[in-house]
Amino acid sequence: MASTHLSLPLRLPFEEQERHARLDTLTTSVANTLIEQYWTPEHLTGIDEYSYQAWKYFDEAEAFGSVDLYLPSRYKRCVMQKVGETLRSHADKREAFQSIQSVLPDHKIRRIDTRRIKERLWDSEEYLKSGYVDLLIGQLNSYYDRHGCFPESYFELQECPSYSKGVLPYSADDGPASGQAVKYEYSEDTQTLTVKLKTPDTVEPETRGDWTWTEHELEGYEAFHELLEHGSLSAPAFHPTQSKTGNEYYELSFPVEVEHQEKSSDVETVLAIDGGLRKDATAVVVNENGEQLSTPYFIQNTERERMQNLARERNQLNSKLAYLRRGGRDHTDSFTQVQAEYERVNNKIRHKRVQLVHDVANQVLALALVYDVDAIIHEDLRSLSPPRGEGQLSWELSSWARREIISKIEYRADIAGLYMDKVRPGNTSRSCPRCGATGHTTKSPDHSFEVWCGGHFRCDNARCGFQADRDYVGAVNVARVFFSETATLEHGFTSSYIGDSEIVPASRSAGSRLVFGEAPIVFTGHSEKVVIAGGGSCFIAPAVTPIETKNNSSNNDSVSSPATHSTSQFVKRTAVYCRK
Repeated sequence: MASTHLSLPLRLPFEEQERHARLDTLTTSVANTLIEQYWTPEHLTGIDEYSYQAWKYFDEAEAFGSVDLYLPSRYKRCVMQKVGETLRSHADKREAFQSIQSVLPDHKIRRIDTRRIKERLWDSEEYLKSGYVDLLIGQLNSYYDRHGCFPESYFELQECPSYSKGVLPYSADDGPASGQAVKYEYSEDTQTLTVKLKTPDTVEPETRGDWTWTEHELEGYEAFHELLEHGSLSAPAFHPTQSKTGNEYYELSFPVEVEHQEKSSDVETVLAIDGGLRKDATAVVVNENGEQLSTPYFIQNTERERMQNLARERNQLNSKLAYLRRGGRDHTDSFTQVQAEYERVNNKIRHKRVQLVHDVANQVLALALVYDVDAIIHEDLRSLSPPRGEGQLSWELSSWARREIISKIEYRADIAGLYMDKVRPGNTSRSCPRCGATGHTTKSPDHSFEVWCGGHFRCDNARCGFQADRDYVGAVNVARVFFSETATLEHGFTSSYIGDSEIVPASRSAGSRLVFGEAPIVFTGHSEKVVIAGGGSCFIAPAVTPIETKNNSSNNDSVSSPATHSTSQFVKRTAVYCRK
């Protein structure tokens, strides 16, 4: 049976923060020395072709020959693993650059060029996931602005990366009790974790005696203890991090290997999801017979307005910084103050983006388990292109967030034993789910004139007249494509919804703290299904079912309400349990 490593971070004691800060500083310095040494096309190719653990790619004596410090052997291994993982990620990114290089226009990449690039690379074996392509397009346009042309090689585009924090992935080396860089032991009786960490007494250690073991007894979070009931601990990673207010602290993130539930060989019921510009996800449950088993759920993060305000504040601060630089005042106290405020705001945005992804992913999986579906189906994200006139933040949310949300849902689905697949959209938001005719989008149900990015769908078939929320139409059509043997929008459905939405708030998963990394969200018992359903700042909004709706069942003259078996509300508590 397959397994996944999940983890939750445990904060290290504040009393030893000075020692942890030295470890952070030393690791950052040593890792930057190595990355500069190995930042060459030959090494990017070499580690890309190397199939073993990343640290084994390096020759230790050669790698640390220019580092005039005493570093424990196991510590060196950890740093080499960190550098090797970075080089491998840039090898993937370089491959993406080479994939799109031949289809670049002779001018700055515009919105229509982005769509054409993705369409031309759709079936190419060299095509890499759209996350890399979108990131590269932004970098290429910045390069074009500076040089008036595109770079000929990846190394012209990408400068040598550098580390700003000393993240250190520890190796398992000699086991938890005999580790040479970190030791740890978990007590089930007291639910405490005892950790011994080797840290330097100085940022320039010269001898073995300049390294000291420190012992910490950590009380974990409730979700951490629950996670340990389903797996075993592995070697942690050392993480310097910041709170939302900018205060620095240090954590150890312990992976736990959790076995996946068995997946059904037959997919009869799916949760189809669509990501819109104004909603983070729209979900609906549909079976293979075309019956809609749930109201559509509109999952919307309530922090968007706050993020937009923060983004505007960040832009204003960035303008102030640029003004001070132009005036030669980038070494003044005023510049330092504005820079600190800019970092504070940027840190808040980063935290909110991370939490948005986890909250929405948790809500989607909670719905999938409540309705006991066999699979979660979504659009292939290679179709994403920037919206018109929606602003930079909207584009960031609609592209970056959708990719991240899908990624987080995927590993959650694996653990829960749910099949997950993607379909190529092909006008899913512009095809009628009832009659299959082409439709158009309008600004709202009260408008009839077509708007390209409108939020409301109207069928152009006068005899059908179906209309509904555009994202809901997209979600239903995603299910239609999945169940259709021809991979087109030919599969008939019998239910449709229109009307207003009732917003139901939902709570955050895994306690009241922010959740980073791959946090546990679902466990399945032997006799009943238990869902730890969290949403934090998300809303789940079930659409209101109209009194009477025509459908396209086997009897074309029938008139009935949509088939709704049940709906679920999530009340605001620290953790919410919904039993099927």
